[in-house]
Amino acid sequence: MSQIALWWRAARPFAFTVSLIPPILGGLIAAVENPGLQFNLFRFILAGIGCMTAHAGANLLSDYYDFRTRVDREGTFGSSGLLVSGIMSPGQMLRGGWVALVLAGVIGSYLVLATSGGAFLIWLILIGGLLGVFYTAKPFEFKYHALGDLAVFISFGPAMVLGAYFVQAHHFSWKPVLYSIPIGLLVDAVLHSNNLRDIVNDGEVKIKTVPILIGEKWAKIMYEALVFGAYLITLLLVVASGLTAFALIVFVSLPLAIKVVNMVRHKERVPPESFAMIDAATAQVHLAFGLLMVVGLALRYFL
Repeated sequence: MSQIALWWRAARPFAFTVSLIPPILGGLIAAVENPGLQFNLFRFILAGIGCMTAHAGANLLSDYYDFRTRVDREGTFGSSGLLVSGIMSPGQMLRGGWVALVLAGVIGSYLVLATSGGAFLIWLILIGGLLGVFYTAKPFEFKYHALGDLAVFISFGPAMVLGAYFVQAHHFSWKPVLYSIPIGLLVDAVLHSNNLRDIVNDGEVKIKTVPILIGEKWAKIMYEALVFGAYLITLLLVVASGLTAFALIVFVSLPLAIKVVNMVRHKERVPPESFAMIDAATAQVHLAFGLLMVVGLALRYFL
């Protein structure tokens, strides 16, 4: 395996949709909500690259700390599997994570300097950085204390969407925060499905996740609420908060959402090797929903 292919696998690219969709949405919301805005394509692309690079760094650090705490070990499904299999060393993974985060920081610094009023972006970058690094790192270890859901919702929902919005619009607005809620819920659903799948393995190493705290029955109900809540809140945003009616196109992805919800609802009937991919299946729902939301906003902008 080439070094490029190795690091690509380590970064877990199947999950990159959760860090690509939010900055696209943020940029489009800025264009839709600010008629006459001079859209900066270069900064739009750079914001997306920055978010994905930060995501890659957080993934690499998460692999490192999950391996050290034995959350990832033989017989578990999480992470890239490169540390458990011995293909990469912990030191390599740790260094790679910090290199990616530094690169993301350089991109973020440029956007701060190049954006009018860019000092506001510093707070968003700090929030994202702290949640990403301390997701599994001491002293906070959000993931191990049932705070991972909140961390990913904020990072891959309001923080990224608002940041990409600000890069274009140069001012704060509650619209991108509100409009990010559905996509944030689906990001949390990806994590929640992972934690539901790993409820037994995680319990063996004494960490706390939401499924461990509330039990499998309520964890299934919470998963349904996260997935279907994304559609319900989109409808409410259209009715009550000015989100374009074109956004209702996200309901085209509802059959896919129902499919993954049924997998979770009937988890005991699903072969373990199939349920092992429930996080990837949920990420597909996020991707379909997110792309349809992008289409809806683009239709509103161009029509």
